[in-house]
Amino acid sequence: MSLICNVKPPLSMALPGQENGDLYDRVDTPIATGSAHLMRAGAELHLVLSDLELDDLRQAAVRVSCAAAATKAALAEYENSHTIAQELGFYAVHDELLRSVGGGSFRVREILDEACGLGLVTLDGESLGVIGRRFEEGGDELAFTHFISELREFSTELDNFDRVAATAEALAWQQFPWKAITRFDRIRIYGQALAIINVFGTAGASAAVNA
Repeated sequence: MSLICNVKPPLSMALPGQENGDLYDRVDTPIATGSAHLMRAGAELHLVLSDLELDDLRQAAVRVSCAAAATKAALAEYENSHTIAQELGFYAVHDELLRSVGGGSFRVREILDEACGLGLVTLDGESLGVIGRRFEEGGDELAFTHFISELREFSTELDNFDRVAATAEALAWQQFPWKAITRFDRIRIYGQALAIINVFGTAGASAAVNA
């Protein structure tokens, strides 16, 4: 996932007034760490279903606690990346790069349509339109802050699940696992779409910038 999320442009590319290698490293490093934590959270949530099939309520509750902790850790890393990006003016640089490669536009719909065709992500027409509008309205910054906001809400939901009561009461598990996995997958797919935009959208960056 860290390789997918890495948006660092080719080392041969240079934009005026920026040490881009260092800039992208500082923004990408916490994203890679955050993504590692987020995947661990997802793994724990999916294994909750295995525990419930075996009637191990205590282990299921432990897994939710682990997922909640991993989600918090992921959120902290993503927020750190966002803060660094704002302080260093990363978003303006990155949006300029995406537009230069895209011939003046972000080309979000085209990029995601291509990715869907390759089986890299699955998005319906409405989701494609929403992501495209976010980029047009506020660039990568608006798209990423929405991701952080959704993850923050999800983290709160995990924290609010009464794991003590669930250890002894099977009824507490009737809806939570499916809802949690569905919410996690929605957030993951959105983040995956952003990563794909950043990777596909900067392909050929050297030629575009040096043209």
